[in-house]
Amino acid sequence: MAIMKKNSLKNASIQFKVFLILSVLYAVLIFYFSSISSSDAESISGFLDIEFIRNIFRYLSSSDFNFLLSPFYIFYKQPDKLVHLILYAGFGILLCYTLKNSPNSTLHKHALLFAIIIGTVYGASDEFHQSFVPGRTASLWDLAADSTGVIMAQAVIFIKDKFCIRNRIFSISTK
Repeated sequence: MAIMKKNSLKNASIQFKVFLILSVLYAVLIFYFSSISSSDAESISGFLDIEFIRNIFRYLSSSDFNFLLSPFYIFYKQPDKLVHLILYAGFGILLCYTLKNSPNSTLHKHALLFAIIIGTVYGASDEFHQSFVPGRTASLWDLAADSTGVIMAQAVIFIKDKFCIRNRIFSISTK
């Protein structure tokens, strides 16, 4: 039994280090994207087909499903907010799994909360950094999109964890 516990602690330590490295690399990638001037950033964000999103929005707004569009109207008007939300959702996932594998019991126990705090503070520092980049500005709306991405990631992880725990308990009790 002691050997199994030692192996699981070793695996947790390895997982923590892997997630920590991935989180730091992801933060560096965000910093790199934020360091690019606005004209270069527009060409890089080409991976998100803005016109495709606008066409979907136009189609849905002319159909009976237009009520679904209200929460997403900001992405139609300011599609860069969707990029912020997606980037920071990925960052939030990595932060959460880093903290869940942390040897620090407080960080482990409250990983979702600390991931939101760290992700939001990083988003704020990133917006401050952008104020020094030529052609870029700091924006509270960008920070709101960053924070929303991190919070949405934590919500998805929370729901996934609750369903996994509930399914495990259900499968154990039915055996």
